[in-house]
Amino acid sequence: MITRAPAPSDSRASDLLLDPSPDASPPARVAQGDACILLADDSPVARRFAAKLLRDHGYRVEVALDGFAALGMVFEVKPDLLLLDSRMPRLDGFQVCALLKRAPGFADLPVVILSDCGGLYARVRAHLAGSRSCLAKPFTADELLNAVAGALCDD
Repeated sequence: MITRAPAPSDSRASDLLLDPSPDASPPARVAQGDACILLADDSPVARRFAAKLLRDHGYRVEVALDGFAALGMVFEVKPDLLLLDSRMPRLDGFQVCALLKRAPGFADLPVVILSDCGGLYARVRAHLAGSRSCLAKPFTADELLNAVAGALCDD
């Protein structure tokens, strides 16, 4: 039986989002090779695969072990794109995306949800949270690179 840790019951994450520092806005659109990607996935295998692939293609990649860590890192890292696993402890990718889309300065930050349940439900939930796309796991290198490139150049 797999148990999932409940989301934090305190409001620290939402307080942080609603009162960001003055310089919390993400940088202007950058060239593909200069883009910074914040990858949050609790699977070590998935993290290593995606991070290595993206770095090999010229992206700067920062890694978070779960959604709560990603939420804290977004203000420091100021990524051009978020890649969020749909199922993580504490905060999943859908929750992180929805919180950021309501935060001042982050509504336009592109998000791609990585979902191990790639059906209609996951795609709709990703869309409702504000994600640009939902990529079904397992994905190929080309599928990930295309999703990243599409999210970075999509207006």
